This record gives sequence, C-alpha cells and structure tokens, in this order.
Amino acid sequence: MGKKAMSLGRGLDDILRDHSANIAEKAGDVTKISLDLIDPNPFQPRKHFAKEALQELAESIKLQGILQPVLLRKHAGRYQIVSGERRVRAARIAGLGEIEARVFDLLSDKTMAEWAIIENIQREDLDPIETAASYQKLLESHGYTHEDLATRLSKSRAAITNSLRLLNLPEQVKNWIAEGQISAGAARSLLSPNISDPVKAAKNIIEKGLSVREAEKLTKKTAAKASQTISPDMKNFLNTLQGAFGTKIEYKSSPKDPQKGTLIITYNSYDDLTRILQTIRAI
Repeated sequence: MGKKAMSLGRGLDDILRDHSANIAEKAGDVTKISLDLIDPNPFQPRKHFAKEALQELAESIKLQGILQPVLLRKHAGRYQIVSGERRVRAARIAGLGEIEARVFDLLSDKTMAEWAIIENIQREDLDPIETAASYQKLLESHGYTHEDLATRLSKSRAAITNSLRLLNLPEQVKNWIAEGQISAGAARSLLSPNISDPVKAAKNIIEKGLSVREAEKLTKKTAAKASQTISPDMKNFLNTLQGAFGTKIEYKSSPKDPQKGTLIITYNSYDDLTRILQTIRAI
C-alpha cells in the first residue's frame, strides 16, 4: 500500500492514478453498454440509496443525459460496476437501455474493493456506520493499519478509532445512527461500560432530542450512579487494565457472588487484537 496522503474531495481519477500499479490493463475508451448486462459492485459499502435522490437524478438524466461515463469491469461474460452505481440505478429509472462507460478488462477483487470503499469515503456518501464498516473492511481484508487509513484519508488516527468504536454498539443503535436519528457523537457516549442498556439510553436521547454534549452529561450521570456500586479497589483495577491495554474494559459482577464476575476486553480490529496480545505476552 502506498503511503501518499489523500486530500478529501479528490475524485476517482486521482484515486486511480494512486493505484495505477494495481491496474492490469487501462480502462478502454468510452463505449455504450446495455444496462441488462451490468451487475452491482459486490464490494459496494453503501447499503442505502435514497429513492427521492435517485428519482431526481433520473429526471436530470432524461433532460441532460449521463454527463460522466461510469466505470465497469468485465466479469463472467457480464460487467460489474466499479464506480457510478447511482448513475446506473437512475438510468434504469429513467428508462434508458444502455449507458456510456469505460471498461477495465482486468481488475482484481482487492483493487476494486479498495476503490469502492475509498471513493465513497472521500465523497462523504456513507453514513457513520457504513464508514466504520468500510474502515473495518480495509483493516481486516486489505492489510491497512489505523495509521494507513489516517494518512490516506487525511484524518486523525483518533477519528479512525472513534469511528470504529461505533461498531461495538448494539444493532438497533447502529440502525438509528444509520437512519440519522442519533448522531455518532451522541452514540459514542453509550460505549461507557457503566451503560447497562445502550438501546434504552439511545432511545432516551432520541426522544428527548439531546445534543452530543447533553448526551455526554446524561451518560456521566448514569456512570456516576453506577460507579457507586463498584469498590475503590475494583475501580483502580479496571483503570490499571484499561491503561495497560489502551482499550475499554467492561466489568460485570455476579449477582450471587460479588467475588465472581466477567471482564470483557474490547478490540476494534485484528490489528488492535494483535496489539493487545503483544501486551499480554509482555507482562
């Protein structure tokens, strides 16, 4: 992976140049491809396409046509979308039979997946959960580290880590984040180990329309109440562990026997898990 920094807002052409070493053959000249032969990008990180926005794009296409060719790759006698899935969807709504495209004869799954994720992140088309899942996929499947992502996406390492932390929330809360009912900042306050029911707390934040700061205050109040049931020795123990591992440690005591309980060590990626393992081995 190259380490060259990418500025936000750069187009796919710039991304393609950065990845030119991975291109087996350059995309061909602009040609027209039947929409019936085009399949979705199997690595598309976007899960939601707004119907209203697609309809508006379709109306624009009816009046002005496709202003920028989509990018496709040949695959099993058909074509898969590399870039331009919204345009393809809108073209079908507009009733077109074919679309202008540039085609890669050979393009690896790895390169295609990276482009799909990076392009969407750069264009800020993803919701916070899709973005976090995209980071996770780059970390796990394509050999990126937190530092790589921070450099390539012109973001701080803390921003990458905070985004990935959202994936530790319950599915219902993640759905509310994706739908825009609760902000990522407010939702992160629910990651406190002292929040026993994040779904209930998130619902409370949504119903009251709390801001990020108000949500954090609510979480701190809840944490303060919860901390009263934890002995000073246990709090010191948890603080020591969290400092050693550099990650969140959850503690749940047994209701039947206070001397028994469960410790949960949180990790955000295999890279993070490896770091924790190395810390344990060094003890």
